[in-house]
Amino acid sequence: MSEKNEKAGEMGAAPAKTVIADTARAHAVAPAETMASAAARTHIGDARESAGDRLQPECDGAAEAHDVTCDVVIVGCGVAGLYCALNLPSTLSVVMLAKTTVDECDSMLAQGGICVQHDDADYAPFFEDTLRAGHYENRCESVDLMIRASRSIISDLVKRGVDFERDQAGNLRYTREGAHSRPRICFHSDITGDEITSTLLARVRELPNVRILEHTCMDDILIAQEEAQVSAGVTTKNEAAAQGEADAATQNATNIEDHDCAPLVAAASATQRDVKPHQPQTRCRGVVAHTADRAQLRLFAGQTLWACGGIGGTYPRSTNFPSLTGDACAIAARHGIALEHMDYVQIHPTSLYSTRPGRAFLISESCRGEGAVLLDANGNRFTDELQPRDVVSAAIYRQMAAEGTDFVRLSFATMPKDEITGHFGNIYKRCLEEGFDITREPIPVVPAQHYFMGGVRVDRNSATDMPGLYAAGETSCNGVHGKNRLASNSLLESLVFAQRAAWDMCRKLGAEAPVAQTYPEQPCGADAQAYKRLCAEAERKTHESATQGKPQTAAQTRPQTCMQNAGQSATPTEPRNAGRPDWQTEAQTCPQNPSPSDIDRTASSKEVVCA
Repeated sequence: MSEKNEKAGEMGAAPAKTVIADTARAHAVAPAETMASAAARTHIGDARESAGDRLQPECDGAAEAHDVTCDVVIVGCGVAGLYCALNLPSTLSVVMLAKTTVDECDSMLAQGGICVQHDDADYAPFFEDTLRAGHYENRCESVDLMIRASRSIISDLVKRGVDFERDQAGNLRYTREGAHSRPRICFHSDITGDEITSTLLARVRELPNVRILEHTCMDDILIAQEEAQVSAGVTTKNEAAAQGEADAATQNATNIEDHDCAPLVAAASATQRDVKPHQPQTRCRGVVAHTADRAQLRLFAGQTLWACGGIGGTYPRSTNFPSLTGDACAIAARHGIALEHMDYVQIHPTSLYSTRPGRAFLISESCRGEGAVLLDANGNRFTDELQPRDVVSAAIYRQMAAEGTDFVRLSFATMPKDEITGHFGNIYKRCLEEGFDITREPIPVVPAQHYFMGGVRVDRNSATDMPGLYAAGETSCNGVHGKNRLASNSLLESLVFAQRAAWDMCRKLGAEAPVAQTYPEQPCGADAQAYKRLCAEAERKTHESATQGKPQTAAQTRPQTCMQNAGQSATPTEPRNAGRPDWQTEAQTCPQNPSPSDIDRTASSKEVVCA
């Protein structure tokens, strides 16, 4: 944990046993609620008394549950969860859950940096680099939003205290990583994730309306059946009591069929176009969780965000924390909430080889961006190190197979010593601890599971297809990354779409967001022309892939695949199996769920338009 995080930790997260009393105290000193949030609180309270067993988790726990009521519950304390909290007004009460400790999140581990649109001319190159890395299977509207929001995100991070590297003139320094056509990555040494996450955590802990509960693990969601009105195949949900009259939104009607609690089997789901008026509509009303001492909590909330990370804990070799086991995806499958691209898993080319069990230590791709090269057993280069991650990983696996070895080597010989000890100081120190001096010798590296491009399907506002439920960060799939993530896009994507989730929640709760949107919802001018051209190119590429006799992608052959061991920890096995999780050989095909509604496209009450 960084010094900044340790100082923030002086305020401390509440011990699990004090959750009820301390949460009540935190809310008691919070500013006055808006009329909409007060109405939501009243509505939830009434529902708890009158709905009976309709407002219960799918899998009931045996222990007595303690009830907590708030406006928003956020599951996860990485950059997505923290930034969502920071973009909600102080009039809303927020409870955040950390499965273990707040610093045990993959956001803390990000080394290379965070991408940004370097200048006006970089829109199309940034877009094209992202598409090329993602094999053109990206969702173009999401890529567009991420790029055009990037400069405002970086500016906001700087205002909140994030310390990016700068040149002698005081301008931001940019580094380059694999598959980038130019330097566009802001960084803080080789611990950028720690710097951003620790800063955001410190800012969140200054908020009187936010309470963080560590060692509190989500078990399920709370759902309620609410009446809906149907017209011409579109359901208009009457949310006035809970969200204020300003939130009369229209969305596609979805009926989630009954299913049992058997884990990791996707429930059937169908779009109902001819349902009768006043048919109940399933809505998320919070989460069920348990504390370290096994006390059960029911957190009732008007809006819920899943920001609880990826699936690395289900792999024998991963750069992720072992606690990240796809919990949200498992719960989504149980409730018939749409999942997407569940087999799109990124293997990072370079983790430090070790026979010790536990989390693999990442050797940042920015090392190769600054000149480090991959060598075979004879000391010769065998691939272009700056290709997309999946291509480089495949080349390493081929080389290992040809040599019959468990690793290849990464050499820093062409890199100045002060660059190694300065820019990559954390990597340099960790390698010394493992007995390697990277200023003098190559180090053994091997691919490891690193990132999950699939997840809970969301729309441009991070909303899932269950009303009241959002997902952001690695938990979600908004289509930005396609089949393979471009280096250093993960932090940016998490921040952009966590902010958009907060804006959408504010609109639905009748509250004003503290940070206004500064970019238009649609690209303008030259960006619009480039967007049209690149979307057409992506469509052409995917069509060619399907018609030229190439093997179809997973997206074309099976829209969704269910993880068999999500929500569970894997027992570490031999490193040679790093690219295949325990559950992959038993993956099941899930039924196709309807896409989330994309009717309401505004991100704030005051939409920015093209000049």
